[in-house]
Amino acid sequence: MTRFFYKDIVLEVPSGVYTPREDSLMLAELLEQERPCTALDVGCGSGFLAILMAKRGFSVTAADINPATIEATKNNAIINLVDIDLILSDLFETVSGTFDLIIFNPPYLPNDAPVDLQWSGGIDLVRRFLLDARKHLNANGKVLFLISTLTGEKETVEAIEKNGYRCKELLRKKVPWEELIVYELKL
Repeated sequence: MTRFFYKDIVLEVPSGVYTPREDSLMLAELLEQERPCTALDVGCGSGFLAILMAKRGFSVTAADINPATIEATKNNAIINLVDIDLILSDLFETVSGTFDLIIFNPPYLPNDAPVDLQWSGGIDLVRRFLLDARKHLNANGKVLFLISTLTGEKETVEAIEKNGYRCKELLRKKVPWEELIVYELKL
């Protein structure tokens, strides 16, 4: 079990569940500038971003394919005294309704990367997400979406445009082995 601290948030992260890193902190920085609204955290990991939003007054739903992740998010929500609706789902498979904000910090390493599913999904997972996100986005809603240059920046932007989104780069950060990029997507 790993403990993670961010401002007034404390997380207990079991083995096999994604512990927040630079990518999560980039999204957290942007989320702290957002007005509370209805939000969906797809691939919630430890629940860090969902908890951050809930503490700021958002109405939050968190979804993940991994039952251990859903359990970790549930426990971390209890520790942090917030309410989050939890859904066991492969991306949007069992998600219903629409949201003002959808956040996605995918396992962005290429599918051929020698790592497990908390890290690897690559452009194929990104394409699946983009295809269905629009069905769950309110008319004036937006998506905050993080990728790595290892995902394939050109391929990602092409997939974004192919799915009819307007794309704006909000934040870019160089880390030792890649660059992390946060995009804002609107229909």
